[in-house]
Amino acid sequence: HNQPQQRRATSLRPTQTQRLRSSNNNNSGTFFFTSGRHSSSQRIIISLITATQSSSTNTYTKMLTPSPSSHLSRSSTTNNRLSTPRRSPITTPTNTTMKKFKTALLLKYAFLAILILLVYFLLHINLQLIQRLDTNNNNGGVNQNNVATIRAKAANINNNNHQLRANSIETIGNNIKEMEEQALQNRLVTLREEVTTMQKKVDDMKQRMEHVKSIQRSSSASAILGVGGVRSSTKQTNKQLNRHTCTKDQETLQSNRLQKRFSEWWSHSACPDQVWMDHIDTLFADATSTSTTTQQPYLVLDIGCNKGYTSADFLDALSPGTNMNPHTLVTAIRAIAKEDDTKFDRDGGVCNDSKKALNKDRSTVRDVEVHCFEPSPATYEMLIRAHTKLMPKEEDGGAKWFIHNKGLHGTNGEMAWHSACAHAVGDELCTIVDEGTSDAITVPVVTVDKFLEETYPSSSSELPLVHMLKIDAEGLDPAVLQGSMNVLTQNRAIMVMFEFNPGLSEKGDHPHGMWGRNGNPRVTLMEVTSWLDDIGYDCYLDTHLPDENERNKGVLEAPGLYRITGDCMSKEPSVRGWANVVCASRKYGNVAERLLELATIVQT
Repeated sequence: HNQPQQRRATSLRPTQTQRLRSSNNNNSGTFFFTSGRHSSSQRIIISLITATQSSSTNTYTKMLTPSPSSHLSRSSTTNNRLSTPRRSPITTPTNTTMKKFKTALLLKYAFLAILILLVYFLLHINLQLIQRLDTNNNNGGVNQNNVATIRAKAANINNNNHQLRANSIETIGNNIKEMEEQALQNRLVTLREEVTTMQKKVDDMKQRMEHVKSIQRSSSASAILGVGGVRSSTKQTNKQLNRHTCTKDQETLQSNRLQKRFSEWWSHSACPDQVWMDHIDTLFADATSTSTTTQQPYLVLDIGCNKGYTSADFLDALSPGTNMNPHTLVTAIRAIAKEDDTKFDRDGGVCNDSKKALNKDRSTVRDVEVHCFEPSPATYEMLIRAHTKLMPKEEDGGAKWFIHNKGLHGTNGEMAWHSACAHAVGDELCTIVDEGTSDAITVPVVTVDKFLEETYPSSSSELPLVHMLKIDAEGLDPAVLQGSMNVLTQNRAIMVMFEFNPGLSEKGDHPHGMWGRNGNPRVTLMEVTSWLDDIGYDCYLDTHLPDENERNKGVLEAPGLYRITGDCMSKEPSVRGWANVVCASRKYGNVAERLLELATIVQT
């Protein structure tokens, strides 16, 4: 009874298995896509799904198909079936088999969902691409519109630029025209001023020429009448010196050496050696040998006398037998200080003037008149006492030293002076101050021309011959020169010496003077020397020669004088402290030539 059922079950099992295989084989390769051309991406997806189906089908078939070992076991145990319970003709799948089957189905449907999502994703991407293409097409139109707009704006900007350029050119042209017109007007005003100035100079020269002619007529008349002490014959040994002009190379060479000299010795021009003083008596004698008037004493005007060392220096050079010299003067000054139980500041002079070498001739006595002008009452009293000690008796012949308590200026009258003038001897602050200054003192002032007219009256308009006009007026030297107009324009001063001190007007505590940036009124050295050149004077910057100590240190030789006149100095020297300028009239050729010989650089 059991054998037929077993055979039946056995015969049914392969049939069921074959049905399942047939069913799976029929479904294989026809899942989702069955025919048609597919893209590469689609073919990849189909291959993946087909592989998955084949894998799941094989798995399921293996679960339902009994293994050969099971058949053998069954055959071998047939005889034992009588003792075992009966089985159902059809074997029911276990729970594990069903779970695997469900898992395979879930995988199948999961791949199906993934495929759907991929299709959706591709469609979405295609849609976005289409929208972007449409947007680009629309933007292309907008861009074309923008390009047109930009081109229109560019055209407008170009037109505006052309218009602005044209307007700018027109404006610049108008400005240039206005500037040219203004420049022409300014030049016209300047030319008118120059013409006016030239006219004044011409008128002045005419007056001078008339004055010279009147002097000549007066001299001729006196000679004819035999009066006035005029000599009947004159020597012509002294000739006028022609004006010397420097080349550009000479000017550059001298300027370089001068600036280097200031770095070697800052006060080389403040305390010069005055090498031109050697044999000054002979130079003055030769200069006056052609004079058409009666011989007169050597005349020296010491303006700004201070302690009197310039007066003593010229008295020793011109009349050494008088025994008035820097050595005897400092002895007298110190004796006066001892009498007053005091000590005068710098009693030997700022530049050690009391130690200068004396004239080797100690016996000659000549007719010399030195006028010392000192506005300080205190210094004036000291000088009077020194004069009494050194020159107690002044006879008609010989040297004379006249001391005046007055100042020299460009005007005549009285002026206010610093209170230091009343008490301190030789104080550098003794200078003119503004009217109304507290504690100021009043001192009379006079011009050089007025002083000479009053001191040496003459029947003619000719002023006396001044051999040396020395000026040290604490920055007011240009004013004193202005007050010497007549004596200078007539060339009645053989030599002129003045101090150039631009630093006085730049002092913080007590600025004064006419030199320098803050001069009141400001006057430059080049202006003064140019004016002196116009009236016949050659001017030089005095200097201190390199001494033995400097030469041992390698300092090169330097000239005794640096020429200013004749384009030899193109700009004002940058002096440190103060400097001294010495000038000579070209009318007295021997003196002017002597100064030129000492300016060795401009002769190379």
